[in-house]
Amino acid sequence: MGRITILLLAALIACSQAMRPAYGDWPTYRGDGRRSGVSTKGIELPLVERWRHSAADAPQPAWPEMSARQDVFRQVKLGPTVVFDRAFHATVCGQSLYFGSSADDHVYCLDTATGEIRWSFCTEGPVRLAPTIADERVYVGSDDGCVYCLAAADGHLLWKHRIGPAERRLPGNGRMISLWPVRCGMVVEGDTVYVCAGLFPSQGAYLCAMRAEDGEEIWKRQVDISAQGYLVASSTRLFVPTGRTPPHIYERRDGSQVAAHPGGGQQRSGTPEGGGSFAVLVDEQLFHGGGEKGGIQVTDANSREKIVWSAGLRVVASGPLVYILGQDRLTALDRDRYFELLRLQQKKKKTPADEKRIAEVTADKRSWLKWEVPCPNPYELILAGGTVFVGSENRVVAYDAAEGKQSWSGDVDGKAYSLAVSDGRLFVGTDKGAIHCFETESSETRNTAVVEGTANGLPSPYPEDQLSQRYRLAAETAVNAAGAKRGYCLVLGANTGRLAYEICKRSDFRIIGVEPDVAKVVTARELLARAGLYGNRIAIHHGNLDQLPYQKRFANLIVSDETLVSGTLPPSASEVYRALRPSGGVAVFTSPSTASNVEKAPDWGAGGISGWKVEEASGGGWTGMARRGPLPGAGEWTHFYADVGNTACSGDALRPGPVDIQWFGRPGPRLMVDRHEKNVGPLYKDGRLFISGDNYVVAVDAYNGTVLWEQDLPNSIRLGAFKNSGSMAVADDFLYVASADGCTRFDVKTGQKDAFSLPKESSDARSEWGYLATVGDVVFGSVTKSGATFRIQDIDTQVLMWRDNKPVVCSDALFALNRRTGKTLWTYSPPQGVIVNSTIAAGGGRVYCVESANPETRKVANGRITLEMLLGKGSAMVALDMSSGQILWRKPVDFQEIQHILFLSYANETLVVTGTKNVSVEGETRVRYDLFGFDAASGEVLWQTTEKPIPDHILEGPHGEQVQHSAIVGETIYNTGFTLNLRTGQPIDGWKWQKSDKCGVLSTSAFCGFSRFSNPRMFDLKTGGYTELTSVTRPGCWINMLPAGGMVLIPEASSGCTCYYSIQTSLALTPRDDSP
Repeated sequence: MGRITILLLAALIACSQAMRPAYGDWPTYRGDGRRSGVSTKGIELPLVERWRHSAADAPQPAWPEMSARQDVFRQVKLGPTVVFDRAFHATVCGQSLYFGSSADDHVYCLDTATGEIRWSFCTEGPVRLAPTIADERVYVGSDDGCVYCLAAADGHLLWKHRIGPAERRLPGNGRMISLWPVRCGMVVEGDTVYVCAGLFPSQGAYLCAMRAEDGEEIWKRQVDISAQGYLVASSTRLFVPTGRTPPHIYERRDGSQVAAHPGGGQQRSGTPEGGGSFAVLVDEQLFHGGGEKGGIQVTDANSREKIVWSAGLRVVASGPLVYILGQDRLTALDRDRYFELLRLQQKKKKTPADEKRIAEVTADKRSWLKWEVPCPNPYELILAGGTVFVGSENRVVAYDAAEGKQSWSGDVDGKAYSLAVSDGRLFVGTDKGAIHCFETESSETRNTAVVEGTANGLPSPYPEDQLSQRYRLAAETAVNAAGAKRGYCLVLGANTGRLAYEICKRSDFRIIGVEPDVAKVVTARELLARAGLYGNRIAIHHGNLDQLPYQKRFANLIVSDETLVSGTLPPSASEVYRALRPSGGVAVFTSPSTASNVEKAPDWGAGGISGWKVEEASGGGWTGMARRGPLPGAGEWTHFYADVGNTACSGDALRPGPVDIQWFGRPGPRLMVDRHEKNVGPLYKDGRLFISGDNYVVAVDAYNGTVLWEQDLPNSIRLGAFKNSGSMAVADDFLYVASADGCTRFDVKTGQKDAFSLPKESSDARSEWGYLATVGDVVFGSVTKSGATFRIQDIDTQVLMWRDNKPVVCSDALFALNRRTGKTLWTYSPPQGVIVNSTIAAGGGRVYCVESANPETRKVANGRITLEMLLGKGSAMVALDMSSGQILWRKPVDFQEIQHILFLSYANETLVVTGTKNVSVEGETRVRYDLFGFDAASGEVLWQTTEKPIPDHILEGPHGEQVQHSAIVGETIYNTGFTLNLRTGQPIDGWKWQKSDKCGVLSTSAFCGFSRFSNPRMFDLKTGGYTELTSVTRPGCWINMLPAGGMVLIPEASSGCTCYYSIQTSLALTPRDDSP
């Protein structure tokens, strides 16, 4: 790890140390187990920077920034919530400073006088939270799922304890981590260590008390929370932050749950408060939150009674005063008087006496507001003696605690998320990986810089010898065989990391090495750290090769350093196959040039790894290779509603039952569209997941979550897509995305792009690309008027989507292009009116649509037209030959009663039209679904029915009650509360999907249905039994749960949501079975 250390001359250091009095330590995050952020010892001002430790790799936060916008629905500006790992948080004891790195997985000890590294210790995952120091020991947790106890003096391991029940790892937040990572800062009280591990309670999460001496468990409880943040301890209880949701409370004596803190309920605009990774205990009052709205909830730590809610991000308290750091100011308040005022103001029903008292206290402002100062871009707050320190962007500022006057400021490198004081020094940690040390200015103070090296351009740590060329050739062969340079590479028998190093130089793979020999593991880590590559790029794990702890199907490339050195293949071919990613994952094993076992090598894969082939290498030895094909029964989702027929069914053979997390991580909410705006959904094909965001497209490896490529694409956003049509389609080689007046074509592997334009013969300068699909070598599109597509994220757009009788998007023409050349193959324009985009479908060699018979519809300037205008004067259903565009049939249809939405789907030579309308039932308005069946070959009517949805009590559709899209699985139609035979329209007995009271729509596979019931659920289409896939995330408001590739893929689509869900993330789930 490279760094720059700025320090005083040694003689001056010694002199200043001799004169400095002893001050208190800062042994844990914010100083103590209550996270008070208070030191009774002050620091004499002014300060100067004594040294600076700058890591080569900045912190790698688990969660990216949240939405850059506001919550469109509630008109609330959103702020970051889960920020506990944005800096390297320092703890200090004596003359040593300790911190953990989320970039290179190490724990470091620095000399507080010089900033020089005294020792470092390597864990097997990112270290995201500050160490805790007690009794000359360092306690720290890691994403590898373990708690480590190290000797404070030299860093040697005293004990290590895994919190989860087994050694299981998966790709999480871009790293290979434990299924039960330690994301909760521990508390050490007396002889006991308290810690929590696990993010997804459906997979298990655990609260544990251990003996500080040896790590032996005192008690362990499985808990239903996602622990994220720093544990807070009172004398009898533990308060566990849970990310974006309020903390939960447990008894210290045995871990039994007391309850969840209630949070702030609905405050002001309806946004719940109290969630966030910040919590501090002050005189038996728990301050918690710092959530999206920048609010702090104060509750009684014993009774859980809500006391008040206050704007704020961070809090410290001293005596009667509380200091609250807000989004742009720092305020000192008399706690009792201020809380009295807030309690009265926040009462739902106020008496005249309450109103009188509010007026009195408000008028006497000086009694509760002691001082207030502007404080732009703040991140952290602590109190040292009579000085308040605030960390902000590129600055740390000191204020007089009594009067609020600024008494000093210093420059820092980045956003100052971490502050600590000890021994007369101030330590500041930033998001750029810097730790600054400030101390009292003296006449002897002079700074000089010592450069110890950086991670850029470092030479190889390995010798140039007779093996060098063999390693280079083996790496080139493996990377070329992989056919990609992003994803995960697994090195079995990693030795000292040499093959991992060569592959790293030639690719962007995240490389995981497994090595049984502890000495080799230590050497490999030291060498790769010297090269500046350890951690974020290459990690070496100690373990056996015959039973790997990693999630199945994750690896794009598997190689072996040991095979290259000795010719010995890994012990288990079946384990190699289990780890390989379907749809292209490749294992490549190269022997040394002197290997003589080429005759035996072909037998290694027999029965364990299909497609294993061995060839003699030109330079001697041999190379064995196996490439994994598609998963049997894996389905695809290549268009908005799964396919060109709009069936909303992938056909995946996934069966109902328990699931495991396959991976989780990017993309997060920041670049996604607000959930209420119902953006166009994601797609899947051949192991790749394609996601449309806010004028942004990203391709993700569906089996391990690696971002393969990402591109900004102006005007590609498509809001309210259910009132329009899909704007993305994927083929074997290209992803097609409509934007403005063109279609961009992305290479699915690399993201390289070019573009098609609308056919000139059916468009003009004001036209835009509407519908988009691809079949074979053809791309199909439609021509809409400029302004037809909803693109502005605001409340007005949401009203147009949610309410009754609102317009849908229409097109003036359909067309087909050669998808390789862009050549126009045919165009079609209706004779009278326009085409309803949501009714364009294809199948059986035909393209279908519903078109209006009303010529006035062509005159609507923005192409957004109500169904009353479109259908009220007649309409027709049309079938065009897919190859020529010629009309095969046109049939008049009567859809005049349909008011809200109109969908068309094709399956098994049957067309299904789904529409909705309002009816009067016993004097009350209710929604009804009209469905029509047509023969696809002739257009003849097969059946018609009107169905009652379930639930049947919600009007005006605030959660999409009147716009549900039908799903077709085989010969069965599913919608909310009814199930019909595809060919006859007759009701089918048995389970019927019932929409929840949340936003969402049904997606299906061959045997399962998927929908949102607050959290995501998987249903057995035969029995109706369900599995709650996670309890801490939510899916989007339209289709974003894809059963494809043998998994359930749920890319992030909750952007802007401030409801109580601990995690906002993309993730995939895989069946919990023994299949490889």
